[in-house]
Amino acid sequence: MKNNGPTHERIELRSEKIKRIVGSMPKGVTRYGAAVIVVLYLALAVALFLIPYPYGGGESLIEHIFR
Repeated sequence: MKNNGPTHERIELRSEKIKRIVGSMPKGVTRYGAAVIVVLYLALAVALFLIPYPYGGGESLIEHIFR
């Protein structure tokens, strides 16, 4: 069987439409990823305000840090 060259050379022969699809990250993935990161940081911030500091007499970690 004849080899037509390396794979990257064969991929470059694809149409312009395929190059656009393969060459860029979908905008929805970027937005979804950013939203997940924001939600995780907000959850961490809420946890810092709600979870009591074990050596602080019932105060939260944020209250203990800024006291």
